[in-house]
Amino acid sequence: METHELKNYKMGVSVIIPAYNRISMLEDALHSALAQDYTGEVEIIVVDDNSQDGTSEIVREKYPTVELVSLKQNVGAYAARNIALRQAQGQYIAFLDSDDLWEKEYLSTQLLALESQVKQFCVSALVSWYVSTGQRVVKSQKPKLKKYTSALHHLLSGGSFIFTPTSVVFPRGLFDDVGLFDETLRMAGDTDFYIRCLLAGYEPIFTEEPMAIRRMHGKGQLTGVSNIETRKAGRIERATKYYPLIPEVNRVVPIKRIYAEIHSYFSSRYFQEKYLYQWIATSMNAAAYDPIFAMSSLVGDIKNFLRYRLQI
Repeated sequence: METHELKNYKMGVSVIIPAYNRISMLEDALHSALAQDYTGEVEIIVVDDNSQDGTSEIVREKYPTVELVSLKQNVGAYAARNIALRQAQGQYIAFLDSDDLWEKEYLSTQLLALESQVKQFCVSALVSWYVSTGQRVVKSQKPKLKKYTSALHHLLSGGSFIFTPTSVVFPRGLFDDVGLFDETLRMAGDTDFYIRCLLAGYEPIFTEEPMAIRRMHGKGQLTGVSNIETRKAGRIERATKYYPLIPEVNRVVPIKRIYAEIHSYFSSRYFQEKYLYQWIATSMNAAAYDPIFAMSSLVGDIKNFLRYRLQI
């Protein structure tokens, strides 16, 4: 997470695309990046994370204006983004996952929103495109402030309200202040990064038009139920690590409440997937921190189940 290796930046925007064995989807992503209506200078960097499907050869041959970094071993998406960040020269940084897309107005809309802003980054509304069915669902990607007291509270207890880095544009100076992605993490490294952004005084601003498209295809995406326990442990670890760094005046809820919220969140996930033993055990863990909140969550799970079964 060092910052001293970052180069001085020029005007314009750097688009960073990590890629691993997704050449057909990567080409779609590249076409959407190259078709942007933004009139400023755009630098596109593809980091081929040791793909075995000819990614580097195809990018080198078909996209000569794209800067290509070919890695000799697989390092993971967060390390790949860091490698590109160290050589990027844009005043702004935009991430685009290799299986995602942008509408042509994406960059111009995001960068206009960031003009003259201080210590902010921009989050676009998102389209989740379920490729197998063709269904498209628009998501606003804002913190649930009716449930949580702040964006930071949401990140610690409920995970990220930003579903993909594809929908975020950062000022380059943010990385000088916050550091790079934590390369030791294989999951939720973006959540970890957003928490550090907020702790450093950066705030998200939101554009309402859904200009970013997340393709839900099930190929290598970490969205299955098999990783629930790993995700829960990671969320508890982040809360333990970062809660003490929050100024006391901003600690609206105690750490025990956050632990209870985390356990309750994942007990609901277990319940939804019919893992009843894990549901009970995780609900009991929540009750050990905040019995009233845990009981409310447990009753909510049962009510939702009955409403579904009885079609109330």
